[in-house]
Amino acid sequence: LCSSILSALVDPLCPAQILSDSSSRGQHGYDAVVLLALLVNYRKYESVNPYIVKLSIVDDEPTLDVSLYKDKEEEHQGGFFSALTSMVGSMFIADADEKLSVQTNEAILLALYEAVHLNRNFITVLAQVGLHVTLAPPLLDLMVEFIVTHMMKDFPFDLYLRCVQIIHKLLCYQKKCRIRLHYTWRELWSALINLLKFLMSNETSLLSKHNIFHLALLIVNLFNMFITYGDTFLPTSNSYDELYYEIVRMHQVFDNLYCMVLRVSTNAGQWKEAASKVTHALVNIRAIINHFNPKIESYAAVNHISQLSEEQVLEVVRSNYDTLTLKLQDGLDQFERYSEQPKEAGFFKELVRSISLNVRKNVSLNTLSQDVLLKEFSTIS
Repeated sequence: LCSSILSALVDPLCPAQILSDSSSRGQHGYDAVVLLALLVNYRKYESVNPYIVKLSIVDDEPTLDVSLYKDKEEEHQGGFFSALTSMVGSMFIADADEKLSVQTNEAILLALYEAVHLNRNFITVLAQVGLHVTLAPPLLDLMVEFIVTHMMKDFPFDLYLRCVQIIHKLLCYQKKCRIRLHYTWRELWSALINLLKFLMSNETSLLSKHNIFHLALLIVNLFNMFITYGDTFLPTSNSYDELYYEIVRMHQVFDNLYCMVLRVSTNAGQWKEAASKVTHALVNIRAIINHFNPKIESYAAVNHISQLSEEQVLEVVRSNYDTLTLKLQDGLDQFERYSEQPKEAGFFKELVRSISLNVRKNVSLNTLSQDVLLKEFSTIS
């Protein structure tokens, strides 16, 4: 943005204050969000950035709490966090002719990312007040959609890793807080199983570029999370029954995966250790399959049924939990904490550069509006 505006921002909280004020937010809200995103990222890896420091201590919990539960008319009375989250939300639900450009979306999303990343209060409020009510199901929907739509020749391996890790962290939070999340879990299980099938079908081509066993391990451990801790966050006991049903129904996929990783792990080679980890992680899934399949076959034979219905299989599952033996697997709810530097630094530098170029290209302030804006900024305390 123009140097005159930057020089007027003597208080690093200025953009946040603009967003907290309903009148200034209506006129300058979007520009303040873009400005905040750029200021927070200015030489952030090279020196102490006062905007990072100030953003990290913004405390707007009551405002966020109100904005999540009041209607839209009352929501406009909120402060910085409510304004920011509302702006991001409207970015996705606006009519087609009102949607912001891709470049503009990047700036808003970057600002939201920085607020979530830097401000402990922000993420705490989201977790305590809204994660399981407003955010978790749409986030899972997004992850499922990505999984099922990007299994392609030019496989975006790193993005799949991020996707599965996001799901894992969300489950860890649900387990920790014992929040029962009402969600169509079968869609997620089906997507993950299909991803395993894709990895196996393209083993040779993918292994030339990626450690697919690491991704397979993450996927298998998601199922282990459901098996071990599902009773703490699945909405009903029926959901837990359906998990076992899906594992048994799709047992061939897990059988094939076990054969693949056993083959690789018993031969000397680059992927021996990585494949061995998957072999060990499959122990409970294989125990479930080996326990229930014979009982399902016996039930069908005794009752002279060639093909059991879903409800009949579920009846067998429910009747045979007590004789199932599973091994306790440690560390399923542990994960590597996110760190922006050094892994993500290059990505954010390119993103900020793209946003900056777009702002320079599209910003248009006439002399009068700029004077008014500078005057308003100078009076903010």
